[in-house]
Amino acid sequence: MGPAGMTVPGRAFPLLVIVPVRSADEDAPLFLSQIGEGTVLDRTFADGERQRENGDVTLMVTTDDARIRDAAEARDAGWHVRLRDENETAGGYFHAIARASELAADATGKRFGSVLVLEPSHPFRPRGLIGNALDLYGRQSELETVVAVVREYGNLWTEDDHQGLNRIHTPEGRNFFREMAGLCLLTSPTAIKGTTAMGANVGFVVVEEQWALIDIHEHDDVELARRFHSFLSSGTA
Repeated sequence: MGPAGMTVPGRAFPLLVIVPVRSADEDAPLFLSQIGEGTVLDRTFADGERQRENGDVTLMVTTDDARIRDAAEARDAGWHVRLRDENETAGGYFHAIARASELAADATGKRFGSVLVLEPSHPFRPRGLIGNALDLYGRQSELETVVAVVREYGNLWTEDDHQGLNRIHTPEGRNFFREMAGLCLLTSPTAIKGTTAMGANVGFVVVEEQWALIDIHEHDDVELARRFHSFLSSGTA
């Protein structure tokens, strides 16, 4: 079942969930930092594992770090771990994701309906976000990808080739949206083999909660996430 008792259509299943993690160059991986009773990474692991309530799901971690492999295996949730080699890493982000999806299909013998990418740098996903993405993908067969986006407000500017700044004029009644693929990227196995993993037909799930934009790349971001978690746990959020 999806959000609010919604039945998730079957086009997205079998579903491959991929959590990509790069941290081998960190003495103490940020994603293994504690937030409450678990780690930053545990929150994204749990988001992936929760999708098994909706259908046939395979869980995979791609990483360059044996410590992340150990964290995945310690959960006893059936995570498949793909330790990326240098060629995959050099090929870029989407190349590594596409390669992982191919290997998962070979290992399981499944023909995946979709691939869900969840990045651990985003530890707080709004309730129903992934379910809404699965529902939209399932209902609209023309979609190759569904991605989380955030609405941009205010005056936006862009830099030209001469380092000059120019205002972007928003047409009356229109909005700008910024892609937040790390929160939720649901794409077809065919589209993910392209250069952007998006394809031509893309659907949006709009994220309104500003706290969902917490994005962990340094230790100060971990502290921000801890403060929000404490606020959330206090029951005042």
